Amino acid sequence: MKVFFDVITNHTADVIRSGENRYAYRSKGAYPYLDSTGRPFDDTTTAAPVDADSLPYTPVVPPAERNAKKPAWLNDPTMYHHRGDSTFVGESGLYGDHTGLDDLWTERPEVVRGLAEIYQRWVRDFGIDGFRVDTVKNVDMEFWTQWATALDAYAARQGRKDFLIFGEVLSSDPAVTAPYVTRGRLDSTLDFPLQQAVRDVASIGRPASSLADVFAQDYRYTTGKANAYEQVTFLGNHDMGRVGGFLRKDNPGADDRELLARARLANEILFLSRGNPVVYAGDEQGFTGAGGDKDARQTLFASQVPDYLDDDLIGTDRTHATDAYDPTHPLYRSIAGLSRLTKEHPALRDGVQIGRYADAAGAGVHVTSRIDPKRRTEYLVAVNNATTPRTVTFRTGTSRTAFTPLHGQATTVRSDADREVTLTVPALSSVVLKAGRPLDTSRTAPAVTLTAPAAGATGTVELTADVRGGELSRVVFAAQVGDGPWQVLGSADHAPYKVTQNLPGATPAGTPLRYKAVVVDGRGRVASSRAASTAGEPAAPTRPSAFERDYAVVHYRRPDGDYTGWKLATGGTTAEFTGRDAFGAFAWVKVTSATGSVSYTVEKDGTTDGPPRTMELRRTGEVWIEAGADGQSETVPAGVYPPQDERKAVVHYYRPDGDYTGWGLHTWTGAAAPTDWSRPLAPVSSDAFGAVFEVPLAEGATSLSYIVHRGDEKDVPGDRSLEFGSHGKEVWLVGGDTGYLLPGIRTTPDLDLSRSKATWLDATTLVWDVKATDSTSQQLVYGAPGSIAVEEGALTDEGRWLRLLPTALTEEQLTARPELAGRQAFTVDPRDRDRIEDALRGQLVATQRNTAGALLAATSVSGTDPR
Repeated sequence: MKVFFDVITNHTADVIRSGENRYAYRSKGAYPYLDSTGRPFDDTTTAAPVDADSLPYTPVVPPAERNAKKPAWLNDPTMYHHRGDSTFVGESGLYGDHTGLDDLWTERPEVVRGLAEIYQRWVRDFGIDGFRVDTVKNVDMEFWTQWATALDAYAARQGRKDFLIFGEVLSSDPAVTAPYVTRGRLDSTLDFPLQQAVRDVASIGRPASSLADVFAQDYRYTTGKANAYEQVTFLGNHDMGRVGGFLRKDNPGADDRELLARARLANEILFLSRGNPVVYAGDEQGFTGAGGDKDARQTLFASQVPDYLDDDLIGTDRTHATDAYDPTHPLYRSIAGLSRLTKEHPALRDGVQIGRYADAAGAGVHVTSRIDPKRRTEYLVAVNNATTPRTVTFRTGTSRTAFTPLHGQATTVRSDADREVTLTVPALSSVVLKAGRPLDTSRTAPAVTLTAPAAGATGTVELTADVRGGELSRVVFAAQVGDGPWQVLGSADHAPYKVTQNLPGATPAGTPLRYKAVVVDGRGRVASSRAASTAGEPAAPTRPSAFERDYAVVHYRRPDGDYTGWKLATGGTTAEFTGRDAFGAFAWVKVTSATGSVSYTVEKDGTTDGPPRTMELRRTGEVWIEAGADGQSETVPAGVYPPQDERKAVVHYYRPDGDYTGWGLHTWTGAAAPTDWSRPLAPVSSDAFGAVFEVPLAEGATSLSYIVHRGDEKDVPGDRSLEFGSHGKEVWLVGGDTGYLLPGIRTTPDLDLSRSKATWLDATTLVWDVKATDSTSQQLVYGAPGSIAVEEGALTDEGRWLRLLPTALTEEQLTARPELAGRQAFTVDPRDRDRIEDALRGQLVATQRNTAGALLAATSVSGTDPR
């Protein structure tokens, strides 16, 4: 038996409190870290001296818990991010607290070293065989590169050269999971992409090509030390739910016989495909469960948990009221049989895997060959997820031989001179057959042609080798960047022969890139090829924007309320007035960052309503017009839109195809009742625009995290977060687009240092009429006289900061200055008051920023010197 410990580097226990008694996420843009002198810095590029005052929130640790963590360095508050609770969307996924748990500042070298030392001791003291690492995607990539490399090296020094580190990267996209192997240097990840594909095939009945699509991306995992064969494969787990639960949800009308067949099929795909299969304890006893997390943690011993006792298990009449150690359960016997089969025929576990056939039009057959590279013996593995038998013809790697059955209900088949076989696979089943003689050998020596990335390559690039020769040829890829050393990128054991390379962001444009591919065939014959390219200029970081202009929107009101046939016409295209709101109807067109203005008319059957108009996007992305009138309004008409219901968020969803069947809202952070993935929130109504969702909000919520999805099909790949401070609580979405159609950002940045709109009132109080929200921050920026100016929407020098907190003027202040009644006041954060004296010696600028860090307002400061 091998022992793996489940470890975490993302967070510790929830010990640290917020001195502000608030926990909404504070972004790096609005609340950057400050060094010990008050200067903002980017922790991903700069290691600056910090103290407890440097953090977005004030860390407070109860006296009884100040030494609660071991080792002692974990009790230092500056070793944590302190940005509030994660919404699990965007930046907050890396920097936010996971359900309140103290999020480690893994960008700091001290944290990297400290966590490496902790787990090195575990390797030394317990002699474990590896780690399963939790929440990998919630830690920065650079941490993994350093931490995994240090652990691998330490384990090797302890004689554990086969030490395995695999990580939980919650994504069904290999392009997301693989970089944690290639760049992060983990040995493998939990194979969520394959898990999803197996569910799609075995449970939902989607095309068998779903499996082929995942396997076709196996090259993404290839490095000098790892490849996709090391992936840890599974069907379900304690977080997402059990495969039995998926089967019941996906097949609500199926009887136990069909569910059992589908469960067997899922395990057959798991055990007979590349990777290291993991069975979640209880799956072999037909456990189901109502969902993920606590609804999937049933025990093998008898349970008294009410939610478990009503589970309807697969393949048995028993319930969780009795023990479940039944070696006669049909799934137990099936899994045990698969384990014996792969032990007797190791090629089914570790052999080269080559795709042979996959039905792409509905349920059907998927076939791979598993080949023992030493004995050159070919095994055929075919699965059929259709509910009827299927017969397919495909090419193998071995000609003129009999393939005899080892598993499943199949008969012996024979390949012809062209290596083709015709095979019948029973419904919802798999078969395994073994070739009667070794794989065909090419009579000619191998040849290889290497294709390098195109000139101007940046980031992650792909190399491809075209190989002519036998099927068991292996290609080793190597690369040289500039005058650096040659490095092995990895090897590929079957076509298509591909590998990836990550070019560091610091690689100068024009740097020579040299590549070499060496192919060795089954008889030891060798050939090689070279190729070259040059590195490009990495994309410059985008400057944060004070507003987003994804769309130009025209609101149109007709007294008769009839918008039939009326269209927005611009640039040779037209858009119907599909949307509806309290003003009337609205239409929209997509714009880009290069679009300066949109000229348009409103027309019907060649008749225009009003003159041609132009929307200047530097001022607004939204206008309001009245039927029969000239002109347009760039501001929201007064009294038209009712106040929003603060207790709920409203999401209007438009799909260009008009198909809303099955689409729902998955919600978590901010929702009063977060949904289960399998039970999304349904629309409460629909209108001319589309579906309307209403989400009751948790008390004090400042944002809502959500996904629009139908089953496992997402509207957009990433998760969404609606920041109430920026967009309010009612938004309009266009299907397939990551931004919001409405509401637009309806303010223009006010950046004018020639004026002084902020006024000192006393030693710590400032009066400044800007609206502070949960999505903005306010601060005083100070530096040497004349050192700070505004250029292209940003400060020329960020200087040092005095953070400002919204406050209300006291009765004493209002008595002294009654003309200030109703004005917005701010007080200097107590953590920064010791630097007010220094700030007053130089230039002082009041600024407001959005969550991206873009300036919304900037002004000079006037008033009596508070000293």
